Amino acid sequence: MIKTITYPYPVKQLQLPNDISIAYMDEGKGAQTFVFIHGLANYSPVWKLQISELGKHARCIALDLPGNGLSSQGDYPYGVFFYAECVKLFCDELNLEHVTLVGHSMGGQIAIMLGLRYSSQFDRLVLLAPAGIEHFSSMDALLMQNMLGVGEFLYSDELHIQQAVSDSFYTSHAEKNNIISDLKAMLKQTNVKHWRQMSKASINSMLNEQVSGFLSELTIPVTLIFGDKDALIPNKLLHPGQSIATLIKHAAAMIPDVKTYLLKNAGHFVQIEKAAEVNNIIINKATA
Repeated sequence: MIKTITYPYPVKQLQLPNDISIAYMDEGKGAQTFVFIHGLANYSPVWKLQISELGKHARCIALDLPGNGLSSQGDYPYGVFFYAECVKLFCDELNLEHVTLVGHSMGGQIAIMLGLRYSSQFDRLVLLAPAGIEHFSSMDALLMQNMLGVGEFLYSDELHIQQAVSDSFYTSHAEKNNIISDLKAMLKQTNVKHWRQMSKASINSMLNEQVSGFLSELTIPVTLIFGDKDALIPNKLLHPGQSIATLIKHAAAMIPDVKTYLLKNAGHFVQIEKAAEVNNIIINKATA
């Protein structure tokens, strides 16, 4: 029997002008709107600990990117630029104002691209363990694409899903098993070939649609949050000499208006393992 996946809040569907259907949760009210963007091959419930608290102060919208979660699947040009344009259309269709984009991992790189392209539409970026800060040379990209088969080693089957999610946590948080269970169930309910193609295209785009060289062009405030035990960023295989501290230093030197936070004893899913601290940082910056 295939597991029934239950989202923590009611799920709505929005049809975009490009005929893509976006699944999303929409909770809370307030002058400020948070739009939450998940990472690679994931889904919107990873934000439930933010919605439960921040929804007391503001409107919280967490969406499933196309090809992920309960959003529509198809032969789309999956990648950072494509996802960013879909989020832009999503915000336009809902006529959202006073928006803070909150992105995790690949979702952080998507948020950076949106901040660069549509700065007048967004008030702030909150980037949690984001891709996009770390720079990959053309040789790095080539090596990455050849190593282990890009897209075949992260979220391509149940074993790799379990490994990838486990590696994203430093502690044995209860949410780890929930995420693993849900993603495995989603994999069983989808076209595996599509899932692998989506994952591979997304990884390739993070290498080929980089934003690290344009951070100085961000004109809106940025809040950058990392866990000090992040095992995924920076890339340990390609950049063994780099550290999270060096990435934060680079971002602080590049981004004109940035506040940086390094939370102790948290891995890649810093918004889950340190939910209270992350929520306080987000809401204090949003209401300051």
